[in-house]
Amino acid sequence: MFVIFNHERLEQRINEMYSELGSFGKLMGMTKQKINSRLKSATKFTQSEIEKAVDLLKINPEEIPAYFFEVEVCRV
Repeated sequence: MFVIFNHERLEQRINEMYSELGSFGKLMGMTKQKINSRLKSATKFTQSEIEKAVDLLKINPEEIPAYFFEVEVCRV
């Protein structure tokens, strides 16, 4: 068993506001591939990346856990 972060809600918000990952990535100072890696939980978002994304996506502070820290348990 292992745990990954589920960023589906975050990805939906990005698509709603920026239409695609590349546009959002440019504003974040990251490549589309790097953003995708974070969304698929291959690598973790840093604190500064979360802060910047929250600002760009106009996420209310109380909603941050739902966007960045929702977990999914996977059984092997």
